[in-house]
Amino acid sequence: MDNRDLNKFIREQRQIIQDTDLPLKGIRVIDLGSVVAAPFAATLLGDFGAEIIKIEPPGAPDAIRYWDVVEGKFEPFWLVASRNKLPITLNLKHPQGQKIFSQLVENADVLYENMRPGTLDRLGFTAEKLWQINKGLIIGRISGYGQTGPYAPKPGFGTLAEAMSGFTYQNAHPGGPPTNPPLALADMLAGTHLALGTLIALRKQKRGEYGGQELDLSLYEPLLSFMGPQYLVFDLTGKPPEPMGNESHFTAPRNSFQTKEGKWVALSASAQAPFERMMDLIGHPELKTKPGFRNNQERIQKESRQVLNKLIGEWISQRTLAEVVEECEKAGVTIGPVYSMEDISKDPHIRARGSIASILDPVSGRKISFPEIPIRLLKTPGKIRFPGLPMGAANEVIYQDLLGYKAEEIAEMKNKGVI
Repeated sequence: MDNRDLNKFIREQRQIIQDTDLPLKGIRVIDLGSVVAAPFAATLLGDFGAEIIKIEPPGAPDAIRYWDVVEGKFEPFWLVASRNKLPITLNLKHPQGQKIFSQLVENADVLYENMRPGTLDRLGFTAEKLWQINKGLIIGRISGYGQTGPYAPKPGFGTLAEAMSGFTYQNAHPGGPPTNPPLALADMLAGTHLALGTLIALRKQKRGEYGGQELDLSLYEPLLSFMGPQYLVFDLTGKPPEPMGNESHFTAPRNSFQTKEGKWVALSASAQAPFERMMDLIGHPELKTKPGFRNNQERIQKESRQVLNKLIGEWISQRTLAEVVEECEKAGVTIGPVYSMEDISKDPHIRARGSIASILDPVSGRKISFPEIPIRLLKTPGKIRFPGLPMGAANEVIYQDLLGYKAEEIAEMKNKGVI
């Protein structure tokens, strides 16, 4: 697809939004973030109709464009995380670039950024300046450690935030090394919280008139908040919870077990009824009334866990995955297979429910597949309209159609390094 066809495609997509009843239609977001955290918040809003203008500096593509490029052209992380976005290039250090940025702010409802605290201020765009331009602007900021506190000036990344939150310490087997999650967990969790905060702020906002608000999120605090019960245990006992591998401090039995052919299942049978059914199934009904196993508080003790893991593990190891799942489901025991991405692609329920979307990549002309929007509004559902687009793909459309620049002016700005 050449530039002319891509411009036509983008204009069509903007019009499609106007002709729909997507719940966030009419909301415009400037995505000034990079990598994952703040941009992910914009992605979530874009799924439900908000217009997302993604800004990248000329000659400095977002880093996720280069995360594991496949076949020399497909950028998996960018294609998924930057779906439904209109990418433009803009140099905020150039005087004319700052003027254009002010015009974008004037026509927006939300601005997202995840620079180090103070960076946007040094470019001349303090919160007060932004609100002079647009009284209703919601400014969403994500940084490693938040806008306040002694660590605020430090650069922050999700891996560091996961470590600081207590998650990485807990995410290990007893005696094993702390283990980082295999995804941008802290970033996406912070982005999800930022999107939620934005929706709350939008309830009392009107572009250009009132409701300007500043949202301050750190990368580590959303994940730390999910570790709240573990922190409270420490606060009450003075003892930090230690890693437990696939088990939980708070419930038992809960673990992953290997089947006869070397596959894995995940079991969560801590609620009383599933636990009792599990004991009947594996031939140990006496444990239902034996001290140490009568309720969850007794079962989470170390000696009880060891007994349950041994008995359940032995029973599962003597059966194939299919046999384990069939017998457990028949008995009403909550268990399921541990899936790889290949397993996910073949699962009949996932296919029937449409959990994986098939999207046409307008640049390559190829259909690509990745997970569908997980939030399902049954009357006004969100939609993945297109995957992440090439750098600066929406320059002509945004600068010409939204801001009113002429084609020759856009060409001149490109030559001057403004865009």
